[in-house]
Amino acid sequence: RRAFTLVELLVAVAVIAVGMVFVLGALSRCMTALLTAQKMVTATSLINQKIWEIDLAHQQNNGSEEGAWGDVFAAPNEDFNWTQNVSGFAADFGNDTVLIQENLNEEVVKVVWKQARVLKDISVTRYVKRKKQE
Repeated sequence: RRAFTLVELLVAVAVIAVGMVFVLGALSRCMTALLTAQKMVTATSLINQKIWEIDLAHQQNNGSEEGAWGDVFAAPNEDFNWTQNVSGFAADFGNDTVLIQENLNEEVVKVVWKQARVLKDISVTRYVKRKKQE
């Protein structure tokens, strides 16, 4: 009769086991990439929301003031923190520098989260109207 020998059966099981190790490793990397993408989409949405809130405050205050602010987002996004740093415009553009420095502030808004013992972040740097000193 024709049948598989025990050695052939053991070799087939070993090949399948090695293949499964590679498949499970790839699945693990896919899950990590999916989690990273999910966190990045959430962070992008949160930074967009925060910038809209900051823009509303700038409109109400007729410009931006220098300083630093930050906090944790409300539930269900308590794993994400935000910071806002507003400073004077320090770049040198030649003749136009004085006009720019008198009218603009540099604003950096950042959202930070922790993923697998690593801090990750997304930030937006923009130049906003400076609040006139009275």
